[in-house]
Amino acid sequence: MPCFPWQRLVAAIVFGGACLTCAEESVAPSGKIQRGSLRFEQGAWVFRDERGKNTALQEYSYIRFETKSAPISKAPIVHTVRLAGDQRVSGRLVRLDDKKATFITSWGKSTLFDRAALVGIETANDSVQILHDDFEASLNAWIVEGNPRLSQEGAFFGKSSLLLDAAKQRATRSWQTPPGDGGVRFYFHHTGAPANLRWSVEMLIEPRREHAATLLIDAEGCAGSRMNSTFGRLVWTSGWHVFSAERSHDRMRLFVDDHCLGETPLTAKEAVQGIRIAAESAPGKAPGKLWIDELSVTRRLPPLARPQPDKDNDMLWLEHGELLFGRIDGADAEGVTLDAKFGKRTLPWSKLRGIQFAKPKPHAPFSDPEITFRPCPGFPVDRLRVKLVRWENGNLIVTHALFGEITIERERLDTIRIAAK
Repeated sequence: MPCFPWQRLVAAIVFGGACLTCAEESVAPSGKIQRGSLRFEQGAWVFRDERGKNTALQEYSYIRFETKSAPISKAPIVHTVRLAGDQRVSGRLVRLDDKKATFITSWGKSTLFDRAALVGIETANDSVQILHDDFEASLNAWIVEGNPRLSQEGAFFGKSSLLLDAAKQRATRSWQTPPGDGGVRFYFHHTGAPANLRWSVEMLIEPRREHAATLLIDAEGCAGSRMNSTFGRLVWTSGWHVFSAERSHDRMRLFVDDHCLGETPLTAKEAVQGIRIAAESAPGKAPGKLWIDELSVTRRLPPLARPQPDKDNDMLWLEHGELLFGRIDGADAEGVTLDAKFGKRTLPWSKLRGIQFAKPKPHAPFSDPEITFRPCPGFPVDRLRVKLVRWENGNLIVTHALFGEITIERERLDTIRIAAK
């Protein structure tokens, strides 16, 4: 099966509020595996196996959920917050000062919590963001033809997005980035009905190629084009979708949500240095509209072991592994300010792997279950210590000490690991 290293798989499981299908596996301390379903019955969490026998959750090491196509996040993912007990949450840092931190989670909640609760903040997915356009201000950085424009009619995040709604409209954005692993990502939404337009999203490669990898979008769905291999067509469901062009080593793959639509080779000297979005006429009669939001270009960093926290100093962890020590004076979505012996210095996130805070006081052992879940297609799982509350309309409701009540869709769930007795 063609896929990217994150092993994006697609399954089909009906999962009601009472977990009507055998969609999970329980793993006992002995290693024994049983299929069944996780249930909340008579005020207690149990695992019902295929024979219909209920067993208390505490009798298992963990519950493993079948892999499904994860829904997209409800907010852009740029950073990962690290908390005590190896907990991690994806989202975007808004602001950090000497006392508080404001963070927007992948499920769209803006949370204010004490800075002392943080172990560190890192760039999401080991990738630094080298370009970001939220389409809130202007299209000055784009070359436009046919009047594509900013619109407040629909937006994935924020107040406006880029709208293409007429034939012969084109919007081109270029950037400079060396060859290497990385990706281009944006969110998009269209009217969905048979329309008088169809759209193409072309990846611009340098040195220039006559035929570059392209995503084709119309009222019925989307497909890859101009690639060495294409993998079928994705039929639409309503709502926003996420597009990503991801380069790994010698090839680039195009994804919509968790579906790989094609791949094409790239030489060591080739780099993705732009994107062109275009609209053209189609046979439909209804007006066609395509909204684009939250464009980001990232560069993948080679893996490095995370440094140990310093007892007395905060730390900036630079992209090549160097460390700067001092006191983190503040941070936001753009960069981090460090107050050190050499004075105050602000570094953009594009130069950082992350930041760590002075070694916190030891934390008492956690007794709550550990849950892992997928924040968005293409990202590694998040991990939290939570209290399990209930199932509600196929979603798992949990509570967390910092983030409060969280609703996690069944499709996002990865594992629930039970605290040792």
